[in-house]
Amino acid sequence: MNSMTRVLSMSNVNKKWDRLRAYIFVLFASSMLFACQSSQSVAPAFDESISLNNKNDVVVLLHGMFRDERAMRPVERYLDELGYTTVNVSYPSTKFEIETLAKNYLHPELQKLKLKQGQKFHFVAHSMGGILVRYYLKDYSLEQVGRVVMIAPPNKGTPLADLLNDVTWVKPDYNPAKMQISVQEDSWVNQLGPVNFELGVIAGNNNKNWVTSLLLPGDDDGVVSVENTKIDNMKDFVTVPDKHYKLRANELVHQQVAHFLKYGQFYK
Repeated sequence: MNSMTRVLSMSNVNKKWDRLRAYIFVLFASSMLFACQSSQSVAPAFDESISLNNKNDVVVLLHGMFRDERAMRPVERYLDELGYTTVNVSYPSTKFEIETLAKNYLHPELQKLKLKQGQKFHFVAHSMGGILVRYYLKDYSLEQVGRVVMIAPPNKGTPLADLLNDVTWVKPDYNPAKMQISVQEDSWVNQLGPVNFELGVIAGNNNKNWVTSLLLPGDDDGVVSVENTKIDNMKDFVTVPDKHYKLRANELVHQQVAHFLKYGQFYK
């Protein structure tokens, strides 16, 4: 190799390293940018003098995908302390379509409720659990239904549900509910239409993962974008600066849930 060839070869290597360093810098800068953006929102301090107690009503709790009833225990304990009677429903979220989950797991639990005169039951659901509630209240006629709070629901779907859909080694019948919450306009969840009940939606907007931030448009919680939690006819909406899976244990979320259940609006 002559001296000119050696110089050209080294020049090409240096260019590749420069591109690689630039790429790493962009990834790092993007990660830091999203981290800074997600931490800017500050939730209002809750007024502890507001009474949230309710010793009359029942609250039905629903977890999200890949979870069971243990995921909703922080919410359950909080509402129990306020005097609510809670029913924490568990269902096999990855085994069946949402229609089957609602019919075979949610419906039997609701049939067990023995409500007194003047007593209401409410729903508090996290993530996909909120979509079960939407479907159930759309297709089943119920009396004594109170209010519904959805925590980080994919009401307009999530792009993460579309990942791996075309990969051959993923069984086509695995997790059919995931396919139903696709972000595509013609997806199952996007055909449910507006809600016909008193609904409050809590969205998270703290995601420091640059990979999912690139996949999710606008502010997001790492799984669902803030915009995609919203739905026509919802009564109130609030954001809390936390991640998708942490919202269930967030004290401010608990307070906002209880405030909406009692007063029909979030504390702002």
